[in-house]
Amino acid sequence: MKIASLFKRVGLKPEERAVMIGFHSARISWLFTSLVLLAWSIQGTIVSGQLEPQFMVFTSSRLVYWCAYLYYRKKFGG
Repeated sequence: MKIASLFKRVGLKPEERAVMIGFHSARISWLFTSLVLLAWSIQGTIVSGQLEPQFMVFTSSRLVYWCAYLYYRKKFGG
């Protein structure tokens, strides 16, 4: 099934489709980046025996995500 026919069947307008595709792409990119940073952090910790800078990037990005999530959840009610 082509993706365009799926969007038509669901009833999304072209602008809504573009936004939905952007959100899905960003989610996949975020997941990939998270997994790579996590694997890199584990590898760096095993090799050096201490926490590497990539671990700080990984944990700070998770912190920013959850703070933004909680803020917008409260702001928009949900």
